[in-house]
Amino acid sequence: MVELRWGIGPCPISPGLSDAGWFRSRGLAEPHSASGSVERMNSTTSSSAHSVIGPAQAVDRFAAARAWFWGVQGYVMMAVACTSFFPLLFRYQEHTVIVLIVLCLAMCGVEKVNPWVKSPLDLPLWLFIVWVLCTVPFATDSAYSFAEWKKFIAQAGVFYWALLVLSRSGNDRLPRLVLQALVLGASLMACYALIEFVQRGGTWRDRYVRAHAFGSDYNWLSTYMVVAIPVAGSLLVMGRQAWTRVSQALALGLTGAAQLFSYTRGGWLGHAAQGVTLALLVGGRRMAFGVLGMLALIGAGLMAAAHSGFQTDTVDAKTVDTRLMVWTIGLTEVAAHPVTGIGFGNNSFVKKFPEYSVEKQDHLPERERIIPAMHNTFLMVTLGSGIPALLSFTWIFIALLRRLIPLPWTIGRDRTTAVIAAGIGLAVIGFAVRNLFDYMFMGSLAHLYWLLAAVGIMVTGSHRSDAVPGEPRRAHEQAGTFARPFEP
Repeated sequence: MVELRWGIGPCPISPGLSDAGWFRSRGLAEPHSASGSVERMNSTTSSSAHSVIGPAQAVDRFAAARAWFWGVQGYVMMAVACTSFFPLLFRYQEHTVIVLIVLCLAMCGVEKVNPWVKSPLDLPLWLFIVWVLCTVPFATDSAYSFAEWKKFIAQAGVFYWALLVLSRSGNDRLPRLVLQALVLGASLMACYALIEFVQRGGTWRDRYVRAHAFGSDYNWLSTYMVVAIPVAGSLLVMGRQAWTRVSQALALGLTGAAQLFSYTRGGWLGHAAQGVTLALLVGGRRMAFGVLGMLALIGAGLMAAAHSGFQTDTVDAKTVDTRLMVWTIGLTEVAAHPVTGIGFGNNSFVKKFPEYSVEKQDHLPERERIIPAMHNTFLMVTLGSGIPALLSFTWIFIALLRRLIPLPWTIGRDRTTAVIAAGIGLAVIGFAVRNLFDYMFMGSLAHLYWLLAAVGIMVTGSHRSDAVPGEPRRAHEQAGTFARPFEP
């Protein structure tokens, strides 16, 4: 007997009829079996669970892939910072960064996010880029100037790539890791320079033998150290563990010795400017005047040593005289072409004046030769693309320094950010001073400048965008092993 609940008690089914027949004989609809209902309920529940679990797993996999991609980009940025101290690797760096920029743009397209990260350098940088391009038709050698312009575009691409990776990586430690990689590369370069200096018979008595950078010369080494030393100093100040402080102190010692034995006065002046600026920030004008007095004593001591037969070549003014001669010619030409210049690029001067090429001056005494370049980045820009280019180029440095070292400068609540920004700001000041005496805003040195600019802007701003719109901010933490690729 099957018992049916109709609200009035049990209802017997006749033995001669099947369950279905009994219901049909009374004009009733056959009820569904309990087992069929359970099966359909299980089927519905299972399909609902699959419909929820499937997309969730897909989101987790996509978040893990995103975290892995941006993590790898961060590692590459650290590698670029470290290897930028070896100019022979520059072409590999340049091609690698171009490929990575394309990949980053593709990933942003998949994520449906805007790859553009705003910065205070956008306006002056793009004004400079556009203006230089407009002056190319008026250049002495338009093809050469256009090629130099494209090189600058590639260098600026490093800046925007670094901004994008820093903003999308979701790793707060990445800026400091990039700076540590930079100091590591500088330390390795300094070790090579010091060993090579000793092997070639270098001495403290004079600069006839000078420490060189790997694959380059003392000018490059000096500029590398101008950039690296304040960054190493800022990391030393932030160090909390003994081993980190010891390692940064060792890096400071190595880079300082390499700078000393490069015997490059432009680099020393860059450090002098850094020292005065640091004194102003920390102790005000009184300390700054004290530093200036100490620098004057060092200069006087160097002159006295020269009179005693030591460092005579170091204080010799022959390179100053040759620079003054070529700067006079350059300023005369700027007066003749103040708006469009004679063509962007360091070699535009010798293209305009072939009589100053090295080959044409072989017969002249060394002191009468004109060096075939401006040996001043700011004057080279002015001569090449006019005064508007100089204004926008200088604006780039000023805008960056205003962001890194706002006046009045205070430590504030975030000591780490203030110290990092100040260290990068001092590196920028030293780099600018160094470029007053040579054209060093090129190649891997330009890569270092733009990497430091990106790191400085990111640590002093709020550009974090590591979550896709509509996605939880902690998606990286839910993604698994690759979510935090830089954590110890």
